[in-house]
Amino acid sequence: MVAKSLLRTCFVLMFVLGRSPVASASLPEYNNSDIENPSPAQRSKETFQRSLSGLYSIPSYRSPTLLQPYSDFDALYNQAASAQSELKDVLNQVSLLTATQPVFPGLKSKARAEHKIATELGGQTELLTDLARGSLVSNDIGSLVQSFELLNNEVTVVEVKNRFKHPAPSGYRDLKLLVRLPKTQHIAEIQLHLEEISEIKNGAEHDIYEQIQVIERQANAELRDLSDIEVAKLKQLRQQSLSMYQSAWHQYLQPEAIAS
Repeated sequence: MVAKSLLRTCFVLMFVLGRSPVASASLPEYNNSDIENPSPAQRSKETFQRSLSGLYSIPSYRSPTLLQPYSDFDALYNQAASAQSELKDVLNQVSLLTATQPVFPGLKSKARAEHKIATELGGQTELLTDLARGSLVSNDIGSLVQSFELLNNEVTVVEVKNRFKHPAPSGYRDLKLLVRLPKTQHIAEIQLHLEEISEIKNGAEHDIYEQIQVIERQANAELRDLSDIEVAKLKQLRQQSLSMYQSAWHQYLQPEAIAS
């Protein structure tokens, strides 16, 4: 009886110890099929990481010579109409191959162009590079990177500002390009946007910008420094803008944000 009792006690102890957290924990088992056929979640995460790495790896760049074909304003402006048509064809073609939407604000007006030449470009017409312009708006980072790669095959990129890697103080992000079009040799401006950020820029942030301009212009018109109340208001408005842009950007920093 004593022997049987000891045997039974040993069996119980072995059973209890065998069910300890370490002993009972199950380790995942992988086989070749898991590597050759990753799950949709695995593919999504890997695709997202490649897209984000690709976006951050696009370097900001500026060609040493960014001159338009004409230094005469009328000649350059007349050429810009043909350039805008050429740019439209390029962006429409790229949008058909990517999940992007082309947007065309139209030529910069003559009055605004001449004002910019006089006040910002030292009277040098050949430095004006945003007469012809357009945008591609994407719903995901992968499509934005793909559209940049395709554009490189269609036009000569002469300047890149990667404001995803180095955002503006307001928090705004985009990929801003200057490109030389192959037919007209005109330099045009292209912006690659993410939809949520673009909507803020053209909506809520635009209203904030107008409020900031009103406060600053009033102080300038009255030849005075900003008051403490005005400084506090400007800080609040800029923080509001930054918060909106950061919130929009963070929506894209998830693997599930990749377009299927």
